Amino acid sequence: MGKKATVGESRAKRYCFTAIMFLLALLMVYPFIMMVVISFRNSGSAYRSLFDPSVVHTLKNYRDVLTNRYFPMWYTNTIVTVGVTIALRLVITLPAAYAFARLNFKGSRLVFACLVATMMVPGETTMVPRYLYYQNLHLLDTMWVIVLPEMSEIFYLMLMTEFFRSIPKDFSEAAKIDGAGHVRILTRIFIPLSGPSIATTVLFSFINIWNNYLDPYLFIKTIEHQLITPALQFFQEQGGANVPVQLAGSTIALVPVIILFMFTQKYFIAGVSSSGIKG
Repeated sequence: MGKKATVGESRAKRYCFTAIMFLLALLMVYPFIMMVVISFRNSGSAYRSLFDPSVVHTLKNYRDVLTNRYFPMWYTNTIVTVGVTIALRLVITLPAAYAFARLNFKGSRLVFACLVATMMVPGETTMVPRYLYYQNLHLLDTMWVIVLPEMSEIFYLMLMTEFFRSIPKDFSEAAKIDGAGHVRILTRIFIPLSGPSIATTVLFSFINIWNNYLDPYLFIKTIEHQLITPALQFFQEQGGANVPVQLAGSTIALVPVIILFMFTQKYFIAGVSSSGIKG
């Protein structure tokens, strides 16, 4: 009798936990559902109830977005910027992470601690100095005003360093006995074994740069050079912002992120588990 009661309590707890997780998931998904539903409405019914049966739905908003002459430019600018940034970030981060994880050079802990300390400085506090700095370097209104600051993000250096430290030293020691140098050890052993962490870095980087609003908004002024997220503000009408059209553009802008997550989900979960990141 006691065993049956224990099994029943365990099942009840499991059902309760599942119900709570379902409600939390619904709360997180609901804003995205609202975004998609409102993107099919006209501007006059944007703020009406989500379940109002009298609202007429239309594809006009998506036609307005896709036929806008600047939209392909914004999409192309964002894809190029994200691609170049991620490629350069990996080129810089992977060797640096290997150096901190394996070389143990003099002062490595101090240097690493100083780099980590920079994460405590909010980016908002450096807006004015960065603007003046980019202005002096003639980087304003170019792709490089986004790419160059994003190349050496410390979070991803920490992620890759932690993963490299978890790789058994026997692998690198065996390679050294065979005459392999550090570059060969990095490219032939560490990088092939780091697929999950690299996929996590690529996915996080893609999402963060793709959704970056503040930096492009401040440092890119020409409409032709703008990126997709801040550029959605240009969908205006006489009474102000055309919310359904902006949400239609946001929905289209989410497509690459969803596709990338679908292809990297397995590696992303493995990377988060192996690196010890919790959020």
